[in-house]
Formats: sequence, structure tokens, C-alpha cells
Amino acid sequence: MLLSRYKYGTKAIVYISLLLLLVFTSRDGQAAASATPPHILFIVADDLGWNDVGWHGSEIRTPHLDELAKSGVILDHSYVQPICSPTRSSIMSGKFVSHTGIQSLILATKECGLPTNITTIAQQLKGLGYATHAIGKWHQGYCKKAYTPSQRGFDTFYGYYTGEEDYFSHLRTDSADGKHWTGLDFHYDTGDQYENVVDMNGSYSAHVFANRAINIINQQDSSKPALYLYMPFQSVHSPIQVPGEYPAKYPNIKDEQRRQFAGMVSALDEAVGNVTAAWKQKGLYDNSIIVFTTDNGGLVRSGGNNYPLRGQKFTLWEGGTRGVAFVSGPLLNKTGYVYPGLWHVVDWYPTLVELAGGNSSDLDVDGFPMWSHLSNNITSLRVNFPYLIHNESDTFAIRVNEWKLMIGVKNDTWHPVPPESQLGQVELATSDNFEDGELLPEKKKKQPVTYLFNLAEDPTEHNDLSQSNPEQLATMMKELENMKHPYAPDICSKVAKSEKSNPKNFGNAYSHGWC
Repeated sequence: MLLSRYKYGTKAIVYISLLLLLVFTSRDGQAAASATPPHILFIVADDLGWNDVGWHGSEIRTPHLDELAKSGVILDHSYVQPICSPTRSSIMSGKFVSHTGIQSLILATKECGLPTNITTIAQQLKGLGYATHAIGKWHQGYCKKAYTPSQRGFDTFYGYYTGEEDYFSHLRTDSADGKHWTGLDFHYDTGDQYENVVDMNGSYSAHVFANRAINIINQQDSSKPALYLYMPFQSVHSPIQVPGEYPAKYPNIKDEQRRQFAGMVSALDEAVGNVTAAWKQKGLYDNSIIVFTTDNGGLVRSGGNNYPLRGQKFTLWEGGTRGVAFVSGPLLNKTGYVYPGLWHVVDWYPTLVELAGGNSSDLDVDGFPMWSHLSNNITSLRVNFPYLIHNESDTFAIRVNEWKLMIGVKNDTWHPVPPESQLGQVELATSDNFEDGELLPEKKKKQPVTYLFNLAEDPTEHNDLSQSNPEQLATMMKELENMKHPYAPDICSKVAKSEKSNPKNFGNAYSHGWC
């Protein structure tokens, strides 16, 4: 069953990895089968770039994240989607976005969401006896109750449904059909009990979400099921907002946008530190794993940075898709190293389900269960993946071993952190294929450019080999044809914005019940 999930390309490395895995399967398998299922803390940062964390040498200090990363396993080649909703759909489903239909953003005004026939990782873990809680940003649809977290496997949800909002007031503004509105997007939902959170006006979201997590952790005891705590923070997505004491830590950063952004990262780092301190104090850490990932690369105009990688959020270049990530915790056999193998965010689903005592071979997912690989530094089962397959706009990008092919992808460049220039005003005329989170075929087709890179030799994508290596290009084109099938059409891109989402219809709060 494991090999059947390998849909594309050469299988040799998979067989080698499986042979190596036999050395460790007995020990790890017996531990997973006999031990109490581990607690799982899954943290997602929003728009955190490659050059925005301490362990990559950033000027931004992230001591709590650094400690977790360096005491665990840093995933040096962990891949995500270039924007928010698609990555989250892959986390929830274990599927590539070309198999979920969530290739574009799920906008607050659109009648779409992660298809309800998909079993989420929360539903799988709940079926294995876990207590499941979600805190923070959902962004997987909300126009009907069935799309919302309490109906997708979470015992409780405390957070917001849409893509961005004010960090302090928790309000957001939208428009459709020529009308504009502002409403509250902050909710508490247990499935049976639903209410808008109205008492947090003026409270910074990183603090609010951390405090909620600490309360859940403190209520956990040995008589309760194992805990799956999913924490997709708002930080560090735009708008650029943070209490003044955090950017004040960076007088050395002269660019105001970058300095404010650095403060946001520090607030996120502090929140993660507070949550993990409570995790340890309550005794959960001793039988747990902690996963951390960004949802996409940093956005330059908002202060994020991915240098020396090329590109940024919204792009299919490495700066938009190669994400900062690590796994930490005492269940790892080997720690303190950088995992060199390929990893895709879809791989977390079967890996966590198997670690929790489930049978990954029964799952309808694109990911591989690779706990033993991370825990023992075994060669990755993953040798390929699609960055994006989008038939509607003829935009394609795939990875096979060290090779990367891109077709119809607009150009972007490298964005060093300027010493004193206004980073937020950097010209981004060549930045992306997206507008309002949707792929635009009419713009993209003006540049039907093909790129080919050897990322082992050229990780920063300086040398396009599409003209000089026609044999490899032909091989990659065949791989692309294989990856195009099956295909789930983009669900959200052709859905019109609807005034029915106007929060005035629901007491001035964003709500389900309008589709």
C-alpha cells in the first residue's frame, strides 16, 4: 500500500529507503503500538519567510523557536503551497491541492471551502481517541456550518474563519456587489455551543491565542485522551501590527516595515515559548511531538524575507514554497540535526496518524508516513511532488529528485534585506501569478515561459537549464503529464463574491449560514 501512494517517477529510492527502514521498524513500531498515543502540538506560522528565523541567520531573534528546532530535527527541504488556504487544505487532507480543488484562496465573500467528503486529520485523530482543539486562523471555508472546524473533527475552535483581520480589534473589511462592510471575525465553537468572542477587543491575537492554548493544556490530565492541539497563528500575516515593546527590541533595523515585522516575529516566538513552557510544565512534553511550519514564504512588501531563495509568497519560486519547518520532542531517536530529505506538508497527515496508532495504509492521501525517517535520519520516501498543477490557467510546477520544472510561471527575483531603504515599497511588478488570491490565466499567458533548474546544484534558481538540457526537459515534461491526473478543478476561482456574506446579516459578525 505504501508504494501505491508513490504515483510519479522513479521508485528506486523508495525501495532503498524501505530496506533501510526495516532496521528501525521493529523498535519504532513496537514503541508506537505499546506506548500511550503521543500528544501532538501542531503550530503554523503565517507568512514567515526563510530569512525570518534565527536558525537561518536572520537578524530577527527567535530564541524559543531556535531552541525547539535545534533540539529536534530541522526540515531543510519542507515544501508548502505559495498561499494560505491551499497549504492548510493539504495539512487538513494530506492531499495535494490538485486533488482537493483548493488551488486558490478561500475568500471571505465566496461560497466555497474544503470539500466535506474529505476526512480531515482532526477527524482521523478524534477517531483514534484524541481530544482535538483548533486555535487561530481557519481559512478553509465557513459559508456553511459543515465547512467550519467543529464539523471537521475539532472538539473546540477559538479563532477566526477568514484570511486576515486586525490583530487588536479582530475586525475585517470586505466588499461585494458594490457594497462595503466591516465585521467581527472571532468565534468560539464546540459544535453545540457557538458564540462570537466580543471581549477581546484591544488584545493582541498572539497573546490571546497563546492564553487559550495554555488554558487547554492546563485542563489536560492523565485521565483524558491524548491531545491534538492545532495552532495556526495569525502572526505574521499583514496587517503589520504589534505592541510597541516588540519592535523596540530592534533599533539596529532601520527599515521601519522590517522593524515592525521583526517585532511581530518576536511576539510569535514569545507566544510559542509560553505555550511550550506550559506544555512541559503540565507533563505533556515527555510523550509528545511538536511540529512547526510556515504556510508559505514571506511577503516582501509586508516586511518578510526569503533571501537567498528566489521569490516570495504568491510565487512558485523556492522563496514562496520552501518553508521553514521542524519537528521536536523526546520521541525522536536522533535529534540536533538537519534532515536533508524532501518533505511535503501532505506528509504530516499519515505520519501523525501512524504515530497515533492508526493504520496509514488505509488512508486516501498523497503523503507518506515517515516518522521513522525523521526520527532516525533515514532517506526520505518522497522523491517528487507537484508545486502546483492548475489546468485552468496552464500554470505548472513540479519537482522530481533534484529537478524542478516550471511552466507559465511569472518571473520574480531575489530580495535581499535592504539596509535602510523602504522594504515595503520594493517594486514587485514581476512578483506573482495571483490577484486577490486567484490565478489569472489572461496575465499568465503573456509569459508562457518554461524554466528548468537543478536545485541540488542551484538551490537559489539562478541558472535556467531549459535550453541547455533538452533531454532532462523532455523527461520532466513526461513526469508533468503523469502528475496532471487525476485532477480536481479549482473550486473557488470561478465563484463570484457574494453580498450574502455581509456580517450585517448576522449581528455584524462573520458567520456561516449563507450558502
